[in-house]
Formats: sequence, structure tokens, C-alpha cells
Amino acid sequence: MDQPGASMISEGKGAPPIGDDELESLESIAVEACLTGGGRLSRLFGTDTGETYLSHDVKSGADRASEAAVLDIVREAFPEHEIYAEESGVHGGRSEIEWIVDPLDGTNNFVAGLPTFTTAITVLARGRPVIGVVYVPPLDDLYVAVAGNGIQYEGVPVEASGRPRTPETATVVSVIGHDVKRIPERLERADSLARAVESRCKRRVESWCPTLHWALLSRGTLDGIYCYRPDREEQHLGELFAAEGELLTAERPDVFVAATTPELRNSLLEIVSEDRQ
Repeated sequence: MDQPGASMISEGKGAPPIGDDELESLESIAVEACLTGGGRLSRLFGTDTGETYLSHDVKSGADRASEAAVLDIVREAFPEHEIYAEESGVHGGRSEIEWIVDPLDGTNNFVAGLPTFTTAITVLARGRPVIGVVYVPPLDDLYVAVAGNGIQYEGVPVEASGRPRTPETATVVSVIGHDVKRIPERLERADSLARAVESRCKRRVESWCPTLHWALLSRGTLDGIYCYRPDREEQHLGELFAAEGELLTAERPDVFVAATTPELRNSLLEIVSEDRQ
């Protein structure tokens, strides 16, 4: 992909590039920070947070409040680590460990009063995602993915296998990056992809909260996903969840797909390939 900051990783499940002790320490702080940031969102949900409406997005004081809570915890524990925070940018110097903080994924939902939003954190080690944490404040749901160790939902291991779905019975999530909405040619292709998926699958869900949908997909309550020019904040986490949830994945230029069954994965791959021709 040529989108700045986005990465199609597709390295698959395997041993992380750091030791177990360091991995455990990173996981502990990531969970603490995510729960704390999400707790701020819980208290602010349904209140006036000083929203700013833009042509393709919305900003809320809740984003900044959650991010500040997350950064306080991460920087105190690991002052030497690099952090990319969605609202405030880069903190710290370059290091082998990088934190990606999405303090409020689903801001549009949050300000509209829809209880479909998360706080999400991804930790990279030498450029590879090794920890992914998603906290869903309205449900008090916690998902934790650790490279080489699978995914836990509320402390219980989960995976997406065992739920057969054909395209005709599948619910598929669509994700597009923020840049897509600003460039007519890309928006046109996004619309074309959406129509193609809707013609072949039971239902397409347009994601305003990709981290939540990745979490649901990893435990098999959703069936498939395709990401067109996805944003870095969600894509690193999504591909870690796909690998650790043992989803079936594939990619084409600008598009990444994942599904719970080979048939659905192949169907999504055909759709994105045909659309490109």
C-alpha cells in the first residue's frame, strides 16, 4: 500500500520478537491504560464534551480526556518508549517499542449517543504488533490479543473457528481509511466495493468502530471484513487479532480481507480483485 502510515503486515501467528517477561509487562500496562481511558469515556458518554463537527469527521473532548488518561499510565511505566496517540501525535523518541493509542474509536457513534465505541491500544515490537487491547466501555467488555498466545475475551480464550458461513449467510464489515473520504476516486472505489459485497453477501455493516468489529470477528460473532486503505491505528491491531484468532486472510493492492471460512475469504478476495479490473 502507498498510504502513509498504513501497513499490511500479514506475518501470521508466531513467536513475538521479545521475551515473555517483557511481553507480560507490556500487556499489563496496556490493559490498565485501556481500562482507565475507557473509564473516562463511560463517565463522559451522554454529556456535552464540546464536539467539533468537520466535513468528514467529528472531534470530541472525550477523545482528549481518554487519551490523557492513557498517556499518563504508559509514559510513567515506559518513559523511553515511542507513542503515537491519535489526538496529540508522537511522544518520546524512537525506540524498538511503539505504542499506538486510539483513545476513542467510534467518535461519531459516541457523540450521536450510540453505544458502539472503544478505547484501543496496540503495542509494536520492532515494527510488529505484539499486544492488542480493546475495551468496550458500554458493555464493560475487554479483549486482549498477545502475539503467539491467542486472544482472550473477558479472560477466556476465544477463536473464530467452528461457525460455518457462506457468502449468502454472512455478515461482512467494511472499513475505509479517513483519506478515502477526501479523494473522489478513492471514494468511488469504496462505493463500488460496497455494492459488490452487498450483491454477494447477506449483509454489509459499515464500520464506524473498526477495533470493536475486529474484536467481534475474532470470536466469530461476525463473519468477515474487508479494509480499503485502512488507517494505521486500526490495521495493526486488526491484523494481530486476525492472526491470533486464526482468521483466514488475504490481500490485494489497497485492500485486506479476513474471514472465518475459506469460502467467504475466497469470495471477498474475488470481489476486491474483480473490482480492481
